[in-house]
Amino acid sequence: MEIENKIEFLNSYMRVLTLLFGFKDKRSFQMTFDKLILYDFYMKYPETMFGESERVKSYDFEELYSFYHSEPDRDNYHKILRFLIAKGLINKIIIKGSFVYQISELGAELILGIESLYSIVLIGYSLQISKTVSKLSEFNVKENIHSKSIVNLNYSF
Repeated sequence: MEIENKIEFLNSYMRVLTLLFGFKDKRSFQMTFDKLILYDFYMKYPETMFGESERVKSYDFEELYSFYHSEPDRDNYHKILRFLIAKGLINKIIIKGSFVYQISELGAELILGIESLYSIVLIGYSLQISKTVSKLSEFNVKENIHSKSIVNLNYSF
């Protein structure tokens, strides 16, 4: 595995783990695979999804072209989730016939043990997603992703 792929994998699994951390106290919420992918878009592109209505042109390349990533590599998410399950950081359970992902106690301890500004910001985004975005239907979340990420295309030309 190339170093860039390792770094991207590490960043992705920490983002997903932090996302699940934001839902640790919402035991009645069912974080399915599809919801996890949708909500991770908010974690991966926070300037696009949580930024002010007046966009700035100094976004990084990934933010500017986030629209092209709105249909992510599902196989990569399966790999990330298998890794997190194997390490005991998350649990995969069946509730009402659906596979649901929840952070484990070990995973929560890991997230709380990381002392960095980036980690604190990610936790803030995960809590915001838990409180606001999770109340939207999947259709509305997809529409929100589409409408906000397409705005960035105007800045790239």
